[in-house]
Amino acid sequence: SSGINAEYGQSNLRQNTMAQFRSYAWDPLLIVSQMIAMQSTFYFGLGTIMYLLAFLHVEEISLERIFISKKGEMLDLVTLFAYVTNCFISALGLWYIVARSKQCLDFTVTVHFWHFVITCIYAGFPTVASWWGLTVVSCIVTTFLGEYLCRYTELEEIPLVGARTNAVDPNNP
Repeated sequence: SSGINAEYGQSNLRQNTMAQFRSYAWDPLLIVSQMIAMQSTFYFGLGTIMYLLAFLHVEEISLERIFISKKGEMLDLVTLFAYVTNCFISALGLWYIVARSKQCLDFTVTVHFWHFVITCIYAGFPTVASWWGLTVVSCIVTTFLGEYLCRYTELEEIPLVGARTNAVDPNNP
């Protein structure tokens, strides 16, 4: 009887320890909120960069710049530069909003998947090879930069509350 209790107690202790060890719980509302924030970051960054670049080059500003997908439409340097620069903004969004390197790939692919869906709705199925290439490169660069930023933050030292420091406490001799 005591062996069963001891075994049960150890098993219960192990489950409680593991439950406390992982602070992340599956929260659908949090994930959806993060996804909306990342999609907003993606389009806000891309739109702002394209607006500034088009304004500097005195070019027409339209949604077609974001959703180029048909043959005969070329990606110009403004659009190319905007997408590449937006990788950095999206990576900062991953770092600030998601803050976990393990989830960077998931969120980046999801953002680009929804961009694909919106492009299909707005301009039809993308048939331009440069659109696909730019999307894949954007996805890869954003993922690597986001993982780098998140991993850098995750590897920082964790301050322990109540831990003794090397400093001498004048109130406690």
